[in-house]
Amino acid sequence: MVKIDGARIRRLRESKGLTQLYLSTVVGVTTDTISRWENRHYQSIKLDNAEKLADALEVPLSEIVEQPQDAPESAAEPQPAAQPEEQAGQPEDVPPVAPAPDRRHRRLIIGGVVLCAVAVVAFLFHALFLRQPQGVLSAERILPPQAPPGQAFPVLIRVRFLAEGATSLILKETLPAGSAVPQAIPAPTTKDLKEGSLKWISRTESGESVYTYLCQVPSGAAYGDTLAFTGTVTRKQTLGEQTAVAGAATVAVAPFHWADANRDQVIDDEEILAVYDLYSDIDGLEFDRDRIDSFWAAGGYRWDEKKKRYVAQE
Repeated sequence: MVKIDGARIRRLRESKGLTQLYLSTVVGVTTDTISRWENRHYQSIKLDNAEKLADALEVPLSEIVEQPQDAPESAAEPQPAAQPEEQAGQPEDVPPVAPAPDRRHRRLIIGGVVLCAVAVVAFLFHALFLRQPQGVLSAERILPPQAPPGQAFPVLIRVRFLAEGATSLILKETLPAGSAVPQAIPAPTTKDLKEGSLKWISRTESGESVYTYLCQVPSGAAYGDTLAFTGTVTRKQTLGEQTAVAGAATVAVAPFHWADANRDQVIDDEEILAVYDLYSDIDGLEFDRDRIDSFWAAGGYRWDEKKKRYVAQE
């Protein structure tokens, strides 16, 4: 456990324009916990949480740890050493002669000052540049070509971060008007269907992370309509600089299953393998696997317009 300085944490957060929600997501606690830390309701926290908090604020751990007060000075002042009695015959009004400065001692002092200056510069360089991950952040969206009204299809976003260490990011996805989101993995930090947006705040290591959700086509959509998707990803170290999510951006409203890439009413070997490659490793995603398997085994399917559902060929 370490003792933290709540007031200093609040000042650092506000000076960097960060929210308690952002800090809580990076550290892995609730916003109420961040508030209690800042208001000194919890003065001691786990060392692991303190290190994550310092990393989110981009400061050394020592900046948020409460420093012990200087030890009080002793009430008794040290007494000067007794001076030897004046030698007989020495005039009282003759001031003592100061010893000549030692050149070697002076060089040592100058050398120590230079070394301290170099150490301070090295520390500042590390804190300002090396400690923050320098790298490239990109995101790509993968969409199926089509889906009929009322049916759900998977949306997959791959976020790639190429650098040493980890970074905190915000991924925002804007949905087509009137669409629903029955499932998302991982669960979004905020979900606003009135605004038509999903937002994830997370911390990712160097490499690739995947965000997936099911989007349901509005039941009132007409064949020939196009569903449009937009999104951005923002890294903590570049707040204000958003990177657009690349890749697919539209889905056509059509009476074909979303896995039927060539719209021939058959889920062939290539198409079913593509589905498994993309979605089978995402634990818990309900992407209609059993029905796709049955269409593949049956050799085809059709869209029942009256019942608004898919039917396997007999």
